[in-house]
Amino acid sequence: MDIEINRRDTGIIPIRPTVKETGDYLLEEGTTLYFTLRKNKDSTILLQKSTTEFEDGWGVIQIDSSDTENIEEGTYIYDLVGIRADGTRDTFLPRGRDSLYFVIKRGVKQGQ
Repeated sequence: MDIEINRRDTGIIPIRPTVKETGDYLLEEGTTLYFTLRKNKDSTILLQKSTTEFEDGWGVIQIDSSDTENIEEGTYIYDLVGIRADGTRDTFLPRGRDSLYFVIKRGVKQGQ
């Protein structure tokens, strides 16, 4: 799922990932879900958020206005990785996709 957000806005990203080999992956206690934003696949991390709280297999990543304050407008790559209590690592991508895009659009500065 590609995401668009105005710079300096807040938002939530609800996630209930599916693993191709096993079907629905129910996020569960002991798992940490990471959202990582980069300019491209090999670049430095610009933003990383995580959650360990899940309800009915859903996780929510909270994007705060300060998270995008110092990131320029543009198109970025993000990934979602779940690390289970036993150390198993799952990268979540929609079928047929090798990248997810996060677009930061022009936002209004506070006081304007």
